[in-house]
Amino acid sequence: MDLIVIDPEGAVGTALSDSLPGINVVGVAHTDAVYAQTQCGGDDLPCVICLTEQDLLVCAQWRPQPTLIYLAQHTVTANQTIQIMRAGAKDIWLPTDNSELRRASLSRVHGAAAESVATLAETARDRETARKIQQGMWPADASELANYKFSRRLLPAATLTGDFVDYFRVGERYLTFFVADVAGHGTSSALLTVVLKNISWRLQQRYGRPRFRAPADMLGWINDRLIEQSAGIHVAMFLGVIDLQTQMLHYSSAAHFPPSLMVSAKALVTSLEQRGKPLGLFADAKYESAAIDIAVGDRLVVFSDGVLELLQHADLAVKEQELQQQAAATQSIDALWSNITDKVSGKDDVSLLVVERIG
Repeated sequence: MDLIVIDPEGAVGTALSDSLPGINVVGVAHTDAVYAQTQCGGDDLPCVICLTEQDLLVCAQWRPQPTLIYLAQHTVTANQTIQIMRAGAKDIWLPTDNSELRRASLSRVHGAAAESVATLAETARDRETARKIQQGMWPADASELANYKFSRRLLPAATLTGDFVDYFRVGERYLTFFVADVAGHGTSSALLTVVLKNISWRLQQRYGRPRFRAPADMLGWINDRLIEQSAGIHVAMFLGVIDLQTQMLHYSSAAHFPPSLMVSAKALVTSLEQRGKPLGLFADAKYESAAIDIAVGDRLVVFSDGVLELLQHADLAVKEQELQQQAAATQSIDALWSNITDKVSGKDDVSLLVVERIG
């Protein structure tokens, strides 16, 4: 075990080395993390002895973070103990402590640190597994269904995402798709995307012959299913249904923003603005349906609201205008995605769905 002592004078490190045989005590004169940790010989994360609260605060910023122990020069009060622990110390050594007490302290805090590292590693593995499972729920990119091509992109803010995109056939006549943005971040939001995938399957299987007269009815049904989960998390969604007989897009929105964009083959942009309450909160929520023709070469562009954080403007109307300009100016999803996401990062997930009529 390595024990680093932040000791400008050198006397404390020497005394500790004499009283703790078998422990590699390394005395350093300052709190430089790189230098201090290169002086250690073991692979384990070292414990660090600090003589001042200021040193504690500095060493607490080291990465990887070491286990900190405060070596008091005198008896400490209860309030001082709280302050020292808040500064990052895992234990306090008093001047009256003997070598046995200090060895026991090292064993305890070192064991707790090792257990914490193991727990963090296991958590990281679990989150990576969850990420792979979640990614596996997304439909294949560049899928061609009937005469339409569905392409999607995702820029997650963390390992797991609360954005979800799906597209699928419902019966022989209809193509159904949606872009969903679950409120919040983290595991709870990501778990709700599993519910959304299950809803997709139920729409495909239970409603193979659609019983809904309009997308608004579908949103109402999805709203009921989410309320049944009692999750208390709301979901914004844009949902579309393409009628393959009439080549019409029927659509409905549940608090989805920014508005989805229909871009014609001649680069004319129509904003599909709608109002509607988010899903999963209001049992009496009502939704509106609308429809628009899709000609060959037309494409629908749907972003989740995380895209607004990536645009370098303060005014919301200017951001919407820029999205329209970008959608009109770029034919491929790769170019559009690159223009929006390159060299920037946001605190929210960003997803993009492009639906193009190719025949």
